[in-house]
Amino acid sequence: MRDVSELVTRFPRERTWLLPALEEVQRAERWLSPESLDIVATHLRVPRSEVWGVASHYPELRLTRPGRRLVRVCTGVSCRVNGGRELLAGCAQRLGVAAGTTAADGSVTLEEMDCAFACAVAPVVEVDHGCRGRVAPGDLDRILSSGGASHAPSPAAAVQAPPPAVAGTPAERLAALRREAERRRRPVTRLTVGIGSCSLAVGAGDTFEALVAEVERRKLPDTVVAVGCNGMCWAAPVVEVVREGQPRLITPQVTASGVGSFLDALAREKIPAIGDEGLGRQRRVLLERCGLTDPGDIADALRHGGYATFARVLGERGPERVIEEVRAAGLTGRGGAYFQTAVKWAACRAATGAPKYLVVNGEEGEPGIFKDRHLMEGDPHRLLEAVLLAAYAAGASRGIIYVHGEAELSAERLSTALAQARQWGLVGPRILGSDFSLELELRRGAGGFVLGEETALLESLEGRRAMPRTRPPFPVESGLFGKPTVINNVETLCAVPPIVERGGAWFASLGGGGGTKLFGLSGHVKRPGIVELELGTTLRALIDEVGGGSSTGRPIRAVVLGGPSGSIVHPRQLDEPLVPRGAVNPGTGGVVVLDEGASVKDAVRTLLAFNTRESCGKCTPCREGTARLLTLLDDRRADVGRVKALSEVIQAASLCGLGQAAPLAALSGLAEFPGEFGLS
Repeated sequence: MRDVSELVTRFPRERTWLLPALEEVQRAERWLSPESLDIVATHLRVPRSEVWGVASHYPELRLTRPGRRLVRVCTGVSCRVNGGRELLAGCAQRLGVAAGTTAADGSVTLEEMDCAFACAVAPVVEVDHGCRGRVAPGDLDRILSSGGASHAPSPAAAVQAPPPAVAGTPAERLAALRREAERRRRPVTRLTVGIGSCSLAVGAGDTFEALVAEVERRKLPDTVVAVGCNGMCWAAPVVEVVREGQPRLITPQVTASGVGSFLDALAREKIPAIGDEGLGRQRRVLLERCGLTDPGDIADALRHGGYATFARVLGERGPERVIEEVRAAGLTGRGGAYFQTAVKWAACRAATGAPKYLVVNGEEGEPGIFKDRHLMEGDPHRLLEAVLLAAYAAGASRGIIYVHGEAELSAERLSTALAQARQWGLVGPRILGSDFSLELELRRGAGGFVLGEETALLESLEGRRAMPRTRPPFPVESGLFGKPTVINNVETLCAVPPIVERGGAWFASLGGGGGTKLFGLSGHVKRPGIVELELGTTLRALIDEVGGGSSTGRPIRAVVLGGPSGSIVHPRQLDEPLVPRGAVNPGTGGVVVLDEGASVKDAVRTLLAFNTRESCGKCTPCREGTARLLTLLDDRRADVGRVKALSEVIQAASLCGLGQAAPLAALSGLAEFPGEFGLS
């Protein structure tokens, strides 16, 4: 176990490093053996029983050795309705092993996944951590023999020489950085390939490599750039032609084998570009740079206005002005709770105690929700600028970005962006020559739906099981390590730079005062992906005008809105405005469309079973109540009254918002589709 000991000794001997140490060992060993747990416990000086308690709590940590190959099939709602269960059965037949087991010879393990978070290219099969999307039964032999999808290309500009230091105000120093970024620009046609989690699963990495090779072979002057996904996951792999001063030309579904034909068409100026499908109805504020800038190049971010708002704030406005703009914008949390963002920041700033922390919740562990990953993958420098603005406003000097353990591309691009921001003097001590400093680090989670609850996230960062704390005190008073802490999710923060740049009143003028909201479209819809619309829009506009309507041609039977904490929406409510706490609450923004051939009961059971498995176990109403509720749904002797009564207890008595929302899908499904459940 010498290798494990060497891995663990890299970590400071503090409990906060328990989860990172366990993850590091698992990456090396593929699982956590009892001997490895003992080594971690000894080094970090944490009792062995508590190390085991943490290791057994997080879904992504493995306490049994997996097979030499690991095959996982997504059976979340989006994948289920597109054939995920049939693919699971097909894998079991071909591999000769049942789901949830390992072959006797240790050759392969087959598992179900709650969600692969590539819902827009469902159904998804993962082989040795490489995802394949849009999988048909006839693809299984090839996928199981060849492995997973290709990985994202390494950023060409990951390591850059920092520009020479200059004196002056923050705005003058940023202007010097911008000039340096412009100096590094190549004034040629850019052929951009949208690369995100969804597009990688359908071959975008192969398209990028083929396009680079073919451009080089033809000795073309064009530059091939791997950018983030523009949200049009339905069209992936997408190649876009970007020329200075000319309209963007987007070509859908350019496969590796089709690269030569694409370049031939480009030479004749007759490429098959698409128009405003899926984009024209949107109000893209947070997404405006996704698919346009290179997420691995800070110079490209600067050329497109990155960090300019923060520099102006440092030189011209105090922290209170930032808070007031966010207050005037009416910005509320986009993680589902919709709490006033400015109230958190002001309370943290006024609280006593130092250092103060800003924590970014990028865990996003809800099946059917993939918007935050899209932002982190597509525009990491926007998130970093947002973190700087929020920390400056709240008085925080330390920040942590907490990213889901399986969101590899998000973590890679944020890590690169953070390293570049440090190189260019935009993170660290005395940023842009000001008195403001921020220590910022990236941490990885290990799964757990409960991490959407902010105090459970703090427990995780402190090296404990992710369980909600009782409140008060609130995190802004006593949060991480007992210090004042602001916790915001990724989408919330990414709205801050445009708000501060254009003014709170501008943002409040959108969406009837609510601003914009990101939605993840999937299920039975023609154009799945990530879209941004003003709050107050309707599901009908979202599904029909942006999503292109039903993908099967059959009428829409229901919509799963907001993931496991959301509701089942009947078609008669499709014209209701999407308003927080309204008749149709957008929640976290997940939208899974079900046609008339889908089973509403099966969707409800899938969501409730997930909530049951993911209960942290701290409070009895959630731990026992969700399991009992799931049993009642399958008990034909039960009646609707018993289901409602138990749901009311779970909602009223659960400790955190996740437990309180766990029965919502069951209650709304029963109310709107009682005949499907067969209860009296």
